[in-house]
Amino acid sequence: MGRVNNLIASMIRGKSVEEAIRFAFFNHKDKFSIKAAQNYANDLYYLRTKFFAKKIVKDNAKPINSLVRVGVNTFFKLGVKNLKNVDSFKIKNKQSAYFIFPDFVSNICDVNNKKIKNCCVELKVSNKKNRKISRKHVLQCYNYSTQSRKPVVLIYLFFEKKPIKSGIYDVNPKIFLIFNNKMRKLDL
Repeated sequence: MGRVNNLIASMIRGKSVEEAIRFAFFNHKDKFSIKAAQNYANDLYYLRTKFFAKKIVKDNAKPINSLVRVGVNTFFKLGVKNLKNVDSFKIKNKQSAYFIFPDFVSNICDVNNKKIKNCCVELKVSNKKNRKISRKHVLQCYNYSTQSRKPVVLIYLFFEKKPIKSGIYDVNPKIFLIFNNKMRKLDL
C-alpha cells in the first residue's frame, strides 16, 4: 500500500505544479510572484495528501518549489504570456468517442522564433530515475496535435536532489515539439 500511496502522492505533486503554473498566468500576471505560485502548489499538495503517511507526503513535497520555479520560467522562455481556458477535444477511436483535455492552451508560443497561436502544452514531472520519454505521453500529444491541427509542446521537468546540499533540487526541463506526426527536441 505504501508504494501505491507514494505513486499517488507523486501524481498529486505533478498536478499541483500544473495548477500553480496556471494560477501564476491566470490570476497574478499583474503582480506576478513565483513565491505565490509556490505557496499555491504547496497548499494544494498538502490539502490533497492529508490522509497519506507523513513520510510519503514530506518526501514528495520537497521538490515542489524548484519544480514550480523552473516550470514558470520555462513557460516564459517559450514566450507564453496568456493561457486560455482549456477546451476539450473529441477523439473517436474504433470502440468509442471520448473527450481529452490538454494541460494548457497558450494564446501564443514562441518556438524557434516562430509564433504559434493556440498551442497546446502538455506538462510532465518525473524524477531522475525515470529520465525516459514515455511513449504513452508522446501518443497523447499526437492525439492533441491531430485533433487541434496545431503543434503541441511537451514539457518534461526532470528533477533530482543535489548531493551536496540537502533539500535542494536541480530541475532540468526537456522540451519537445510534436506536429505532423513528427517529434523534435527543442533547446531554449
